Amino acid sequence: MMTFSTLHRLLSQMLVVGTLSSSGLLTGIIPGINHTIRLEFDTVASAQTQQEFSAEEITNYARAAITLESRRYQVMNEIKQIVGEVPRIICDEPSSINALPGNVPQIAVSYCDQARQMIERQNLTVTRFNQITRKQQNDPEFREKIQAEILKILEAEESK
Repeated sequence: MMTFSTLHRLLSQMLVVGTLSSSGLLTGIIPGINHTIRLEFDTVASAQTQQEFSAEEITNYARAAITLESRRYQVMNEIKQIVGEVPRIICDEPSSINALPGNVPQIAVSYCDQARQMIERQNLTVTRFNQITRKQQNDPEFREKIQAEILKILEAEESK
């Protein structure tokens, strides 16, 4: 049986690899793992994309990323049990979902819907979440801010 501390360390490691090192949640790139579930819903580029993010948005992003990573990990394991190697699944590309065998399309669609809801519960739009993800992938200093916020949230949860 895992203790909270052990679970916290495991979750922290997963987050550092899966969320902080290029996030993988929205991009389809997850270091060290050949399978992904990408959450990019809005493929239309915005001419007015803001590159400045408030402290509140960073905190909201970190909270959403923690929740998403935990759920993504569960879903990937569930799909892996059904099909072996997890194929690339992109939420806004129905062909990547419809081609999946068995009940995997339902699992993927459910995850994509849940992901959108998780992001929106943190007062972010999926578009804004994607913008933050892209910025942290290309800006090491910004990525460090996100990483620090995630660790701060995890430490606060551990001390409860």
